[in-house]
Formats: sequence, structure tokens, C-alpha cells
Amino acid sequence: MKSLLDFRSAIWSVAFRPFFLASSFHAIFAVLIWILILFSVIPSPFLTGGIQIHSYEMVFGFGRGAIIGFLFTAGQNWTKKVLAKEGYLALLFGLWFLGRFGFLASPYLSYLALTADLYLDLLVLFYLGPPLFAKGQEHNRVVVITYFLLFLLHILTAFSFLNIFPEEWSLHFIHLSLFVILQFVILIGGRIMPFFSSAAIPGSNPKRFLKLESIIRYGGFLFIVIEACTYWLPMIAPFAGLFCLAFGMLNYSRWLFWEPWKSKNVPILWILHFGYFWLCSGFLAYGLSHLGFFPTSSAFHIFTVGGIGVFIYGMITRVSLGHTGRPIKASRSIILGYILINLAVIARVFLPLINKYKEAYLFSSIFWIIAFLIFAIKYSKILISPRTFSNS
Repeated sequence: MKSLLDFRSAIWSVAFRPFFLASSFHAIFAVLIWILILFSVIPSPFLTGGIQIHSYEMVFGFGRGAIIGFLFTAGQNWTKKVLAKEGYLALLFGLWFLGRFGFLASPYLSYLALTADLYLDLLVLFYLGPPLFAKGQEHNRVVVITYFLLFLLHILTAFSFLNIFPEEWSLHFIHLSLFVILQFVILIGGRIMPFFSSAAIPGSNPKRFLKLESIIRYGGFLFIVIEACTYWLPMIAPFAGLFCLAFGMLNYSRWLFWEPWKSKNVPILWILHFGYFWLCSGFLAYGLSHLGFFPTSSAFHIFTVGGIGVFIYGMITRVSLGHTGRPIKASRSIILGYILINLAVIARVFLPLINKYKEAYLFSSIFWIIAFLIFAIKYSKILISPRTFSNS
């Protein structure tokens, strides 16, 4: 504990260390508390609806926390500059941590937490913006723009919770924020998947087509705009559905050009491919939900548990090894975690289709919690210990 309070210790040297570790613990406790509330084991301690808080925390707690850890770590590689470490990194983390106490029964604590959560976004943009907008970083500016969009939606969500806007709008803004997290997965996946495949698989030749990459990059933003409009203009839902179907097929084609089948013997790589597969499938399912052929809740959970949860799980297991100088190979327990988190997707998405709702909530939560508990146990020491120099 003493080393955690020393800003010169290893955990405060690079952003992925505190944020990946905390995001894993958040994934455990946020889902555990949600399932206990859902099954009426404990009363809800929140000032607003449980589904709004559950959605808010999975987007702005879990998803955003892991994304911040990745962006600051990757940003240092892109710019060859230290973007945040020691006390500055601890400040970012402290604001994220305080933000997790929003909407509790104490209004004053809630306001303080929500303010900290929004201030975190400002500091992220303050630290990331200038270096990623500098000359020579033109291809990285989209990262800052995407995070700025997330910040704007975060403000709108907060205004809805505070009744400045109608409170029922809050879930819509959270869903749009979820789609921004998906856009980050699309952007990050396009950068790391071909590189990781080439590095890990002899003879692998993943392909990137600049035209397809551009269409998918801007298509992701167009998807967010269409979804923003569909809430207030429900008559365009069929068009939104067809767009989702087309966009899903484009992402499938991108994924296939990465040759995912060649990763079958490299678990630390195929987990990322599974995550992207769920993202592609989510667009198809969500398109079908707009057309009335698939449940919206199941479609959302393909996005959240699969496209975001599975991809982030794969990302944090790999990045944590590579950036601490350790061999990039998944242990048996982590491979079990890979299996469990995919089972969580299957349980949460498909059991409701046969009217097994309680079983879906229970089994998916158990699989999810155990998967992240495995990560927390296996990686805690790695993330708080100094870098080794035996990377292979």
C-alpha cells in the first residue's frame, strides 16, 4: 500500500497500470452490485434508476477507464513523449475513482463525484490534445476528436441526470456514449490487429485497405449521428437499421482481411478477434432490432459484453504483458478467462431469446465476474511491479 502512495512507484509510471487494474476491479464490483440490486438482495443506493446507473458505470467507469489507460500508453509511443505520469497520472486516476461515487443517496457526494468525472475528461483532453494535434500527428487527431465527442455526450448525460434536460434523455445519451466507445474499438482495432497478427503469427499477412479503413472510420461517426437522430425521429428507424446492417458487413469484411483463423493457436490474439467479431455481430443484431426482428436489449449486450468487454479483456491482458517487458503469452488461467467472458456474451444475449431472463442475468454475471477476477489476481502484481527486461 505504501508504494501505491509513492508517486515515483511503478504503478504511476504509465497510464495503463492504474487504469487497467482499476477497470478490472470496477468490472467485478459494478456488475456484482448491479446483479444484487436486480435480484433484490440489496436495496438500490442510487438516486436515479438502476438501469441508468448500470449503463453509465459500464460506459464511463469500465469502458472509459480502460480506454484512457490505452490512449495515454499508446500516445506516448505515437509522440515519443511522456504524456502523464507520477502525480499528474495519480490526479487523473483520482478523479476517475471519485467519479465512481456519483448518484449515491448523498446528493453532495454525488455532485462532487459527477464534477470530478467531467473534470477528468477536460484533463484528458488537456494532456492528449496538444501532442496529438502537433505537426506530424495528423493521423492521430481523430483520437482527440472522438474523445471530445465522448466528453460532450458526458455533459449531456450529466445535464439529464440533473434535470436540466428531461431525465428520460439520460439513457439515450449514455447509449450514444456507448457508441463512441465502440468507435474507439474500431479505431484501436484497425491499428493493433494487423500489427499484432504480423508479430505473433509467422507467415501471417493481414491486409489493410486504405479506402475501406476510411469508410469504416467515418462510417462509425455517421452511425452515431444517425442514432442520435433516430431517438427523436423514429420514422427513420428502418433506414438506421439498413445502415447498421451494411456497416456490420463492412466491419466483417475488414475482420476477415485480418485473417482471424490464423490466430487459433495464439489465445492472446484470438481473444481480440473474438471481441471484434462480437462488434461486427452487434451491428447486424442492432440493425435487425431497428427493423423489429431482434430484441434491442440483446443487441446492446452484444455490443457491451462482447464488442467492448471481450475486446478490452484481450487488450488489457496483452498490453499489460508487452509494456512491462514480459513474454506475450496467455497463461492457462487467463485462457479460462477468455472462455468465460465469451460465455458471458452467449448467456446474456441468447438465453433471453428462449425466455430465460433470470438465468441470463445470473450466468452472464458469474462468467463476467470470474473472468475479471482471474485477471485481477494474475495481473495485480505485474501492474504494480517495475518493468522487467525479458520481453519476447
